[in-house]
Amino acid sequence: MKIDKNLILSTLLAATLTLCGCVKEEGIFADNGNFGIVELDLPARTSSSAVARAKSSVFEAEDVITLPVRVHLTGVEAASEDITVKLKIDAEILDRYNDSWQSAYEVLPDRLYAIDSYEVTIPKGENEAVLNIHIYPPQFSAEDFTKAYALGVAIESSSKGTISGNYAEGVFAVSIKNKYDGVYEVNGTYSDYVNAAFSGIYPQIINLVTLTGSTSEVNYVSFYSGNYPHYYFFNAGGSTSYFGNWSPIFTFDSSTNKVTAVTNYYGQGTNTSGRYGEIDSSVDNYYDPDTKTIHVTYYLVQASGRRGKFSEVYTFKSAR
Repeated sequence: MKIDKNLILSTLLAATLTLCGCVKEEGIFADNGNFGIVELDLPARTSSSAVARAKSSVFEAEDVITLPVRVHLTGVEAASEDITVKLKIDAEILDRYNDSWQSAYEVLPDRLYAIDSYEVTIPKGENEAVLNIHIYPPQFSAEDFTKAYALGVAIESSSKGTISGNYAEGVFAVSIKNKYDGVYEVNGTYSDYVNAAFSGIYPQIINLVTLTGSTSEVNYVSFYSGNYPHYYFFNAGGSTSYFGNWSPIFTFDSSTNKVTAVTNYYGQGTNTSGRYGEIDSSVDNYYDPDTKTIHVTYYLVQASGRRGKFSEVYTFKSAR
């Protein structure tokens, strides 16, 4: 099979640069970086999204885990003096995020975390400070482990620099690894309803990454050293191509191990391609704990209708 790597990589790079360029800050550097922009460390966002995509962290269940919220000072040089930055927790950020990304995050309850101080200092000669959120898994109830918890964090003030207009607030999600998390080998088929020459490339290796106690996202790692985890690569009739704005998220019923929904990492129809996921409810979609396999059939749907159908079996290979 002929794979035009240069074409694919060039296309992906161009798309990435285009997305990042949509939210370029003006006047980032001033006075050799001494009065740069103060911002949260968040995934790049486009101007069409009200809030940057959530920064998700997944942990093993330990007595105490620490969720770092990093604050950056942009600029050519480091800070010329200590910079005090005050942050706050803001539940309204989470509401805006859920509306924008069609997600269902809930505010992490106060009883499950603690913050030493809401003020952090970017020391003279450096360009970063960290707000540490201490989370206590032993205090989680059985119901807590099924929730999609996150905190909305905002920069409230800074003693120097300009607070970012694009990255002054963000969502920080936290999850304890669910029972589906791991490295899997995927076998199956992809049938394209628009171009019969398109087909899936199997087997391939994926990481199934915990989002909540009952949801996991697929990260594709078999192509290009895993640098494009949210691109589904396929056989385009002799060459390799990929679907933009498409990467599946599986929702499980943790009590029955049924796969109850397949949604799209890029939003359910809210992305520029209008793409979303739809489970095939006519077949049995489930996780088998005895064989550690996931059996799932689902559709890629776009504005014009169902684009293609996936029928896949995920076989657990190792912990992630």
